[in-house]
Amino acid sequence: MKKIIYNIIILLGVLSCSDLEVIPDGVNTADNLFETEEDAEAAVNAVYSSLQTADIYNQFMEAIQSQGTDDAEWGYGRNTSNTNKLQMDKFQFDASSDLILRFWKEHYVNINRANIVIKRIAEMDINEDLKNRFLGEAHFVRALMYFNLVRLYGAVPVVTEPTESLEGLNVARSSTDIVYELIEEDLKFAELNLPVQYGTENYGRATKGAALGLLAKVYLTNKQYIDAKNTAEDVMDLGVYSLWASYVDVFDIANENIKESIFEIQFTSTGDAINSVSSSFQGFFKPSAQVMPPGPGEFAGYGDNPVTENHFQIYNEGDERRDVNVLYVPSAPSSIQFPYYVNKYQDPEAVSVQDGGNNYYILRYADILLMYAEAINAEEGPTVEAYSAFNKVRRRAFGFPVNVESLADLTEGLTKEQFQDSLELERRKEFAFEGQRRFDLLRWGKLKEAVEAQDPSITVQEKHNLFPIPEQEIIVNDLLAGDQNPGY
Repeated sequence: MKKIIYNIIILLGVLSCSDLEVIPDGVNTADNLFETEEDAEAAVNAVYSSLQTADIYNQFMEAIQSQGTDDAEWGYGRNTSNTNKLQMDKFQFDASSDLILRFWKEHYVNINRANIVIKRIAEMDINEDLKNRFLGEAHFVRALMYFNLVRLYGAVPVVTEPTESLEGLNVARSSTDIVYELIEEDLKFAELNLPVQYGTENYGRATKGAALGLLAKVYLTNKQYIDAKNTAEDVMDLGVYSLWASYVDVFDIANENIKESIFEIQFTSTGDAINSVSSSFQGFFKPSAQVMPPGPGEFAGYGDNPVTENHFQIYNEGDERRDVNVLYVPSAPSSIQFPYYVNKYQDPEAVSVQDGGNNYYILRYADILLMYAEAINAEEGPTVEAYSAFNKVRRRAFGFPVNVESLADLTEGLTKEQFQDSLELERRKEFAFEGQRRFDLLRWGKLKEAVEAQDPSITVQEKHNLFPIPEQEIIVNDLLAGDQNPGY
């Protein structure tokens, strides 16, 4: 899949690429672009490719999920001129914030690409199984985009047809119930039409397990605990996923797209060539030269997403995840009060800040196990099954075999509330800097509590549980006028 994305022919081009009201690009939706199976595949690849942009998964999602929570914070001698990240970090964003608009825009770019694929490929006379697989991939990505939007903005415009004319460009917000109905429909369609596995030449494409795993997360978010439990169990029953023996193995580039991996955003090192298919995580997260001078042949980073001491201190003695997730630099200048940095993304072959082959996880098997445990506990309390799933993840963190009782196992006899508290802490450690923290805190209703416990100088208001609808969208779309999220 990495080669597929790197060598992609972007048939869908700019595709009404900024706002819902943008004039459509008729050339990019022309019938003659959807004649062969190769055309269809290239169009599907274009849907995947925009997931790699800095405005979604190559930077901004992590800024939202870490700097916008208790896991990372600018300050304490660590500063940035990046207004977007500072606003997110200090909860000072508003409807005019550039990040809020860019994140929104790129999601609708990809929704439109998916809509084009869904409409045009459905009309094609190609192999039926291949057609259905392509459609399943487009439905999966569209569901992922709407799932991000509804969790961060609440009610959003639902668009299921490609933008091909000047009619109907303004779209009102749909209720969150309607958005979630579409997400569920898309994922159920994807689950029915996607394969369980691909050959190596197609690694990185959405699978049946990816659709089911994302659907389990949708159900958990909506407190449909029985459905979440059953759907997570469906993923487990596929029999194709298992935990790596060591936590560090999960993030080895050689281990991408196999074993524990369910769905990843694909990135490829391109050397000195600055290209959107390279991951910027390693370079942006590495300490700056002032904090940790690079050795011969190495390069310094930007020190983005600086880890809080609050996060560094959550790990128990012997938990191998701490040193995989966090780099502590005790030799940092005294001006750096808390010299902690993200260490998770390592590419020894990278040659510059913006070069890296590190994929970005959306779903991995440890997430399925912990969602399964959380859903069971919410419905029934901490059963044997919930403990079993939880302990597999915890044992691996301390270097024990995952299927054998160990000293790391969670204390038995916990109440439902105690088990939930343990699970919340486990998720924070297991998925640090993987785009999960804000979504988890929102699901638990604990964003304000967590952020203010980490830094009482930050004020988190009720309105911050949702982002504002971007001001520019409200200006150009009269159906959004007067329909801003409360508090903005």
